[in-house]
Amino acid sequence: MNLEGLTLKLVTDNLNNELLGSKIYRVYMPNAQTVLLLVRRSRDTSALVADMNGGRPCLYIPEKLPENPETPPSFCMLLRKHLEEGRITKIYQSGLDRVITLEIDMLGQSSKIITKKLICELTGKNSNLILTQEDVIIDSLKHVGASQSSYRAILPGKEYVAPPPQTGLNLLTADPTTIVSEANSIPSANFAKAFVSATTGMGKATATQLLAAADILPQTVRLEPAEAKALTQSVAQLQQSLASSDPKPVYALISRTNQVKTILTLSPTALEQGITVREFANINSAINYAVSLTPIQLPQHEQLQKLVTAESAKLTKKLAALEEDLLHAEDAEGQRMLADTLMANIYQLRKGQTNVELYNIYDGEPVQIKLNPVLSPTENAQAYYKRYNKFKRAQSEVRQQIQATESMLAYLATLDASLLTATSKNEIEEIRQEMVAAGLIKEFGKKKKTALQKSQPLHIKLRQGVDLYIGKNNKQNDYVTFTLGVPRDLWFHTKDIPGSHIIMKAAEPSQEDILLAAELAAYFSKARHSSNVPVDCVERRYVKKPAGSKPGFVIFTNQKTYYTTPDEQALRSYLQQS
Repeated sequence: MNLEGLTLKLVTDNLNNELLGSKIYRVYMPNAQTVLLLVRRSRDTSALVADMNGGRPCLYIPEKLPENPETPPSFCMLLRKHLEEGRITKIYQSGLDRVITLEIDMLGQSSKIITKKLICELTGKNSNLILTQEDVIIDSLKHVGASQSSYRAILPGKEYVAPPPQTGLNLLTADPTTIVSEANSIPSANFAKAFVSATTGMGKATATQLLAAADILPQTVRLEPAEAKALTQSVAQLQQSLASSDPKPVYALISRTNQVKTILTLSPTALEQGITVREFANINSAINYAVSLTPIQLPQHEQLQKLVTAESAKLTKKLAALEEDLLHAEDAEGQRMLADTLMANIYQLRKGQTNVELYNIYDGEPVQIKLNPVLSPTENAQAYYKRYNKFKRAQSEVRQQIQATESMLAYLATLDASLLTATSKNEIEEIRQEMVAAGLIKEFGKKKKTALQKSQPLHIKLRQGVDLYIGKNNKQNDYVTFTLGVPRDLWFHTKDIPGSHIIMKAAEPSQEDILLAAELAAYFSKARHSSNVPVDCVERRYVKKPAGSKPGFVIFTNQKTYYTTPDEQALRSYLQQS
């Protein structure tokens, strides 16, 4: 998770509202890269987590306290010595850089106030937590020597030097027109890169959304006046929104591997393939959600995902080309009309002409016809007849190719949904084997087959006598529907959206059971983070599998459609069963 300077401003504002004036009464280190401060506020107690994990550096108030080791590390003992009983008197961000500082006042000898700083550098893999007094480093979570950095050393006793500052205009305070003009004057491969380099506090994610809001393509190199005006308005709206004291929702971008890539301060409208969005009421809730996720880290998962994405992109491009070919092929009757008109007026033509105007023999309207000067009039007419026959054959062939391409794209979408919910090696291997069988992966030579235990669909018990079976890939979907399911069982699946097949086994399911099953069907689909997701429900006896169809493909009738919004928090107790 990479948090931009704009997002960290919200973090800083939230910490000022919640922790300013609090007194630190205990320091822990849940792990080697995380510090936990327990604090007393005027009304209650709270906590602050400084997580310097290079993959997701963040600063937040935890909703649930992490467990702590019995033996504290040496850095934890040092922080206890210097910070416990200290009061947080100031929290600020260095401009819009990814550095947040906590000033902590201690009562020293002779009742003298001593101010120490806990500097949180949330700079990706170089993230660090540094304790200083009068700009001299007392100690740090990570030591950086001269051999590791020529810019600065982070060692006890050394003077603290801040990270290299960002150069550029402050996105929140600079004039929007000046920001856009400055970015437009920077030579770059595309405007998005120039936009980021011209400002501070903004990363690629926010730049992409601002450009999308102004209807500007990301590959644009230079802005036209109308585009510059539209982007200026987008920047001004962002400044106005963040300047307001009203509560500000934030938006987490969640990757296929179940990780939050970043958190944005504006609602995203342009998303990469496979990215889903979740809205949160405030920045602290979003960060708590991000750190609670368990990333999907399985062998071959990323490789298979890239293959599915690349194949989908290739087929989408092919489909566009086929549809263009079909438009040309549908001109077959026009070619026949030209050929018939030439034959009816053959006596008026002579060899060497490049075009002729004749009257259409079908509607009497004048028509311009191109001719090949090296062909005789009869040969020119025959050439149009040949083109007519070619286009007629092409119509049928192209339509068949379009149908096959659309079918494969739909199948790839089911594989994409299966990879989204896969959580075990066996499930990933089953998807890989399915892709081999479909010809998407070629295996050369004889490969030794690894004995893998057959993966099982999820089994969730809603209540006594009501059981759900959820398929997590195409193979499991067929098994759930046609092996576990019996004619009177209820079958659930998202309407026109790739996802899991769900069978409900219940003698007398209640309406509440059905709505809950529909919500789980929406959750186990590509519409997991959407609202008002349509879910079809039908008795299993109305679900059929066409002969020769791909795994997971079914047809059904007599369905009833429910609309639901999956709520992961509400479903958590059921998901934990699986």
